[in-house]
Amino acid sequence: MTTTGITDTGKRSKLDAFGAFLGSIVYRRRKLFNRSLESPPLREAVPATKLEVDSLDPGRWHEVKSAGPAGEFTAAYLVHRWVGPDRPSLIYIHGSGEHPRDFSRSADNSFRRITEKQFDVDANLVLIMAPFHETTQGAYIDALGDLRNYVGMLATAASLVDSLAKRLRDAGAPAVFGAGFSLGAWVLNLHRAFYSTGIDRYVPICAGTKPDRIFVDSVYKGMVAPAARAQHEHLKEILDFESEFTANKTDDCSPMLFRYDNLVDIGVHLPSYSGMQVEVIDKGHFAGQQAIAEMRAHILRATGLSAGTPS
Repeated sequence: MTTTGITDTGKRSKLDAFGAFLGSIVYRRRKLFNRSLESPPLREAVPATKLEVDSLDPGRWHEVKSAGPAGEFTAAYLVHRWVGPDRPSLIYIHGSGEHPRDFSRSADNSFRRITEKQFDVDANLVLIMAPFHETTQGAYIDALGDLRNYVGMLATAASLVDSLAKRLRDAGAPAVFGAGFSLGAWVLNLHRAFYSTGIDRYVPICAGTKPDRIFVDSVYKGMVAPAARAQHEHLKEILDFESEFTANKTDDCSPMLFRYDNLVDIGVHLPSYSGMQVEVIDKGHFAGQQAIAEMRAHILRATGLSAGTPS
C-alpha cells in the first residue's frame, strides 16, 4: 500500500464537492435525518435483525422481509449467474442510491458495469438490493429522513448477506465472497464486525467503520439536517462500529479506498484497516465510482477468482 499524500487536502476532488453541493440543492426540502434521530445503535440492530433466504432460483428477484430492533424492512436478491452448487459464490451489494434492478446501459448499477465484461469467472454471482432501492432516488432520500431507517437498511442488508452465505454453503459452495461499493462496503464491514462467519473474503470498496463522519464533517454534510449534524456524539453512538470491526483479527478483508475522496475521507477511515493490505487508487469519490476496471481487478485479485494471488 502506498500512503504518500493520504491527507493532502489540496488534491481533494472538486467533483466531489460540486456533486455534494448539487445534491444539497436538489434535496434541500428533504434533508437526511430531518424527521427523527431516534434509533437503536448498529451494534444492537445488526446482530438482532433476522430474515430467511430459501430459493436460489436464478434470473428473478426474490423479496425478503426482515424484523429487528429498527423495525421491519423489505430487501431483495437476484441470483444473476448460477454455474452450480459446488462452485464458489460472490455476493455483491450496490452503492447508495443505485438502481440494482435496472440493467440498462444508462442505469446507475455498479454490479452490471463490473460484471458485464472481463468477469467470466467460474462462480455464482448474487446481487443484493438493500431496502429503499426499488424505486426512485427521491424516495430513497425521503426514507432517510429517519435515522432508524438508515440503521434498519444497513442491518437488513447485513442480515441478508449472512443468510445468503449460509444458504450457499448449505447448497455446497466451497467458498463465499462478499464485495460491495460504498453503501455495500459499509454492509460488508458490518457483517464482518457482527457476524464474521460464512464469508471467506470481504472486499469493501470506499467505506470504513465510521459512517457518522460522512454526515458531520465530509462534503456530504450539506445533505444532512442541521439539527442532526449538531448531534455528532449521538450519531457516533448510533453508527460507529470501529471497535467491533477491529476486534476481528482474521485475515479475511481486502479493502479499497480512494486517496482524494471528499466523502469517505481516507485519513478518517484508513485506520480501521490497520494491519490489512489496502488498495488505494488516486481518485475522488465520484471519479472512483467510475473506475470500474480498477474495482473489477481488485475484486478478482482479492477473491482469487481470476489468475493471480489473492490480496
